[in-house]
Amino acid sequence: MPKKRRQVKIPTPAWERPRGALGSRIMGRGGQFYGAVGVALLIAVALGIIGYAFLNNYVDKQRRPGSTAIAVADTHFRLDYFSKRLKMYVGQFGGQGAQAAQPTSAVPAVSSQLIQEEIVLRFAGERKVTASEQEMNDAIATRIGTKVDDPNFKLIFQQEVARSELTEKEYRRMVEASVLGQKLKTGFEKEAPKKAESVHFRQILVSSDAKAQEIRANVEAGQDFVALAAQNSLDSATKDSGGDMGWVPKGALDPALEELVFPLKLKEVTTVPVSQGVYVVQMMEKDAAHAVDASQISNLALRAFQSWITEKKKSVTIVNNMDLGSGDSNKIEWAVQRAYQG
Repeated sequence: MPKKRRQVKIPTPAWERPRGALGSRIMGRGGQFYGAVGVALLIAVALGIIGYAFLNNYVDKQRRPGSTAIAVADTHFRLDYFSKRLKMYVGQFGGQGAQAAQPTSAVPAVSSQLIQEEIVLRFAGERKVTASEQEMNDAIATRIGTKVDDPNFKLIFQQEVARSELTEKEYRRMVEASVLGQKLKTGFEKEAPKKAESVHFRQILVSSDAKAQEIRANVEAGQDFVALAAQNSLDSATKDSGGDMGWVPKGALDPALEELVFPLKLKEVTTVPVSQGVYVVQMMEKDAAHAVDASQISNLALRAFQSWITEKKKSVTIVNNMDLGSGDSNKIEWAVQRAYQG
C-alpha cells in the first residue's frame, strides 16, 4: 500500500492572525497588566505635579516675608517690614475705619514714605545735613511723650519699639530719616526768596466738570463770584471768604495747578481738574516781584523739598512691588492682611 503523505501545516501570515493575538503576552504578562501599570504611572505623575506645585507654593509663602517690597538702589525693604510700617501708619491716621487709613490710600502713602526716607538718608549729606545722636534721641522723646533726661526714657523707648514690632535699629533709622527731612525743609525755608512772581486769585471747588462749567459760565455772564463760592464751593478753607486765595508766590502751588493758573490774564476764568474734583479759578491780580508773605515760606520750602526728592529719585533705580497699579498683587495682599488683622 502506498505510504500516506503527511499533511504540512502552513503558518498563517501575521496580518491574518486574529486581532490581539500578536504580542498578547509579553514576558508572561497580559495586556491588562500593562494597562494597569500605565494608569498607575499616569496617577503617579499627576500626584508628583500636584505635590511639586504644593511644595513650591509652601516654599513661596515661607519666603514671602523676606522678599522685597520696595528697593531703592541697593537698599531692599522686606515685605514684613513694609507690613509693620503699614500697620503703624494705619494707627497714626485714625485706625482701620478712617478714610486715610484705607488700603487704597495707606499702601501708596507708606510706599512713598519709605522711598522718601531712603532718598533723604542717601543724599542729605550733599546739602551738609546730618543728624546727631542727641537730635535723634530728642526726636524719639517727642514721639513717645517724654524727655531724654527722664530716668525711664530707655524703658519707655524699648516699650515703643516692641509695640511697633520693628527692631531698635529699624526704628532709629526711621527717626533719623525724619530728623534729616525736617532739617532739609528748614534749610529750604532759609533759602526761600523774599520776593517772587506772584498771583492773587480765587477759586471754587466742585465735584464735577459739568458743575464747574456751569459756574464758569455764570461768572463770565456777570454773576458774583463770592456769592457762587458761598453757595457751591466744597473748599471749607476758602468758601466763607468767597474763594479768595490771597497772594501766592510761584513755587508754592502744586506744579500741575501752577502751570494752569499763572498764565491766566486778569479777570480770566478757567477750570482746573484735581483729585478732589474741579476748581473754577478766576485771576484777580498779578505781580512780577511781590513780597512773599511769611505764611507762604513753609509752602515754598515744602515744594522745594519735594522737587529735590523728585530730582534725586531720578538718579537711583527704584523697584516698587507695592504699587497698586503695577506691583505684585500677592505681596500687596500679604502685607495688607497682616497690617489690618486684629
